[in-house]
Amino acid sequence: MSIITDYQISFGIRKVHNKDFKLISSISPTLDSMFFEFRNVIDCDDLLEVINLRIANPPQSQDFLYTTQGLQMMKIGYSVTKMYHDVEEYEANPNMRANYTLPTADFKEIVKAWRNFLNNEKEKA
Repeated sequence: MSIITDYQISFGIRKVHNKDFKLISSISPTLDSMFFEFRNVIDCDDLLEVINLRIANPPQSQDFLYTTQGLQMMKIGYSVTKMYHDVEEYEANPNMRANYTLPTADFKEIVKAWRNFLNNEKEKA
């Protein structure tokens, strides 16, 4: 099975107040809300660069913390990526349980699929 199938990913466009919003739907509302922060190809490319840098480093090296404009946060590890709804809550308690966790390799594939969806929709406009 593919990553898209495994995570029940679907992409779509919803019109809100006469403006089109690109959306992702998956098995996790946390994953969905995280991708709402990456609404263009450039943002996705930046995220993919961080993921690739983390994967290229030894497994024992430090995880990358990636904070979004909406103050959500991802802790991108060599093998696992953890997502948190609130960066301030995480900073107050770094040992807190993540809101969602998935393999970094899977996360990378989902980011690439989302980027491709955004890019294809941009070309149609």
